[in-house]
Parts: sequence; C-alpha cells; structure tokens
Amino acid sequence: MKGMHFILCTLILLAAALLVRVGLCRVLTIPHDGEAPTLRCGDRVLVSLWAYGLRRPCSQWGGYRRYHTQMPLRGDWMVFNSPVVERGALPDTSSLCIGCVLACPGDTVWVGRQGRVSSTRDYAQGCIWPIMIPARGTLVHITPWNRSLYAATAARSASDSIPPTFTRRAGEEYFRSTHDYFWIASGNEACLNDSRSLGLVPMEHVLGRAVSIVYSLDPSLPWWRSVRRARTFKPVGSSL
Repeated sequence: MKGMHFILCTLILLAAALLVRVGLCRVLTIPHDGEAPTLRCGDRVLVSLWAYGLRRPCSQWGGYRRYHTQMPLRGDWMVFNSPVVERGALPDTSSLCIGCVLACPGDTVWVGRQGRVSSTRDYAQGCIWPIMIPARGTLVHITPWNRSLYAATAARSASDSIPPTFTRRAGEEYFRSTHDYFWIASGNEACLNDSRSLGLVPMEHVLGRAVSIVYSLDPSLPWWRSVRRARTFKPVGSSL
C-alpha cells in the first residue's frame, strides 16, 4: 500500500512539474557570452510563459494559438524560436533564442555602415537608412536598403496559411505584412546573432519574457567554485 502511495505521489509531482514547464515558466541556459554583460554563459534564466500570453504547445496538433495576448515592449528580453527554419516548419519547432527587443511593430530602426543599428537616426555612427518594422496588415515601401530583409522575411513565411506578399501601387513596390514583427538586438554590438543575421521575429515565434537569473555557473571553473553568487536571482533588465 505504501508503495502505491509513493508511486501515486511521484506521478502527481511529475505531472505538476510538466504543467509548470509547459504552462507557467521554464529555465533557459545561456550557452555563450553573446549577450554579455546582461547575460553570460552559464546563466540559468527564468522565462515567464504568460508574459505575452500563453502560446499553445505542440502546434503540430492544433496549429498556432495564443491565449490572453500581450505585446512585448521595447527593452524586454524576449525568448523566441528562431525565425530561420526549414520551409513548412511550425513556430515552436526551431531552436530557442534570446534577445532584447529593440523595435516593435510600427517602429523604425536605423541601419548604417558595418551593420550598425540604432533605434534613432545616428549620423555619428552612420545609421541613416530607415527600416520600418511591419505590423499586421500594413504596407511597407520597398527601398534598396530594405529589400533583402523583407524578401527573406517573406520567403521564411511562404508556407503560412496567409503569407506576407509584395504588391505594387502607382509604380511603387510594397511589402504587405500578415504578422506583427520585432527587431531583436543581442545587447552586445560585437555579436551579430540578432536581427542583423536572424531577420525579423514574428509574434508567432515568441515564447515568453526573461524575468531573472535563477543562478549562474562559470563553465571555466571547477564545479565547487563555479557558482556566481552575485548573479543569483538577479533581474534581467533592459539594455536600451
């Protein structure tokens, strides 16, 4: 009888842990220093899955759906599935990434020489070419400096039920968006593993918001000296 009671308790605990993982939060391990100093290799980051509305898991069984949707804000550290996926792949099947929201749907980022990006026009850094971040249902004018970005965005979404398209009006070409998109920054200008290489991130790929560092281990040290006490329970703040 005691054995059955133990097995039942174990199953209940496992079920509760699974529900927490898929419905409330999860812990993400940072594998490199690309987002330093905000996030470092070895950080274990708590991710709130309710911050932007709960995205239904296992979309292959019922398609994409999000409950109680909230839009990410500029400065949020957002966790998302990479938009660089194979044709026909579902939003929750690609690798997880993390980055800081530099621009939201309807915002403009400014790009310039050597891949520099700014949220404002920065003549000193050469950031003088504007790129509008598409919102669902909007038309964005195609220019020589944004064509490749929107073409790649459209190609990655070609298998969607309502994919983005290109259209012409009065001799001008426009990108017609069917998604809300975000520009993600790495928080480290030297790291190109953000929207400069990943491209725009659609809302369908957003998983949740990084809340705090639960604990952090320095991978370069022995395990008994690896705990970074100063980073334990440290909030993940804005890098903007």
